[in-house]
Amino acid sequence: MMNYRLIIKDRATEDLRHLANYILVNGNADVAVKFLNAAETTFAQLQKNPGMGKVTQLVVSKLGEIRQWRVKDFQDYLVFYRIQNTTIEILRVFHGARDLANILSELDEEL
Repeated sequence: MMNYRLIIKDRATEDLRHLANYILVNGNADVAVKFLNAAETTFAQLQKNPGMGKVTQLVVSKLGEIRQWRVKDFQDYLVFYRIQNTTIEILRVFHGARDLANILSELDEEL
């Protein structure tokens, strides 16, 4: 089994911070901590088995295939990532209710 290297882009880290903060303000600290732990678990799962996520049809990217997968136990939150050779890059994490096509179209500009 191949061992992938995991890279979490700064934007994804920022996304997680914002989302956890939002949950904290609108819910409670326990849920915010659970969310961050769940995201970490999800990243580790993707690192082991990057093919799990489906190729997103929302964006045609210069980056090649962008995949999406839901955060474990937080089904409304989506992780967007790409597989590059032996590396998994976590690009962004969003709430699924957002206008994803719009947001994702900006990915190329950021990288």
